Amino acid sequence: MKLRSLALVLTIAFVIATAHAQSGVYVTFNAQQFTQEGVKVFPQPGSANVDRPWLFGAGYGVYYDVTRLPKFGALHTGPVVLGIDGRGETLRQTEFGQEYNRQDGLFSLRVSPKKQIRGTTPYLQGGFGIGHTKVPFRTNYNNNFIYQFGFGVDRKIHRHIDWRIVEATAGFLGDYPTGWYPSGIGPNQSNYLVTLGTGLVFRIK
Repeated sequence: MKLRSLALVLTIAFVIATAHAQSGVYVTFNAQQFTQEGVKVFPQPGSANVDRPWLFGAGYGVYYDVTRLPKFGALHTGPVVLGIDGRGETLRQTEFGQEYNRQDGLFSLRVSPKKQIRGTTPYLQGGFGIGHTKVPFRTNYNNNFIYQFGFGVDRKIHRHIDWRIVEATAGFLGDYPTGWYPSGIGPNQSNYLVTLGTGLVFRIK
């Protein structure tokens, strides 16, 4: 999925959310540990065949708290509110004179309390989507299934603005070629992702 495709998905999510009283739009700075396993062709006996570069970039998205359903009326979910989240991120890092280049697009479910807790709104979320990845020594991108789970905390700093104090997620990127081999054709392997972010949330309602 190219960056313009990701932007289109998020734009559609934004329009849908706005049409139903969208809850918020956010922009964050993200740092992601990108753990690759099996990157060496001939690892030394006893050595860890793992690479863990940190990638940095922007996150962006929208969320909408679902309080009513058409023809069903108000949802009764007790002290919590259920929501949906559509997000993307663009991450970069240079290593060995080559660039990691990643864009992710995900849709998630979100759970948060109906009332703030000491001026903050904690939340849990989990979802899946597509990871668009090019690692060093590769000339093309790979599109792979991605899923992640995490939590975050927003603090109100203005009438319609929250500070996303922190968001932490952990996830998995499906099989893709590493690109570390001299021929540029490595085996498909899995990648684990840990991402930390902070930023601003602009609430519309």
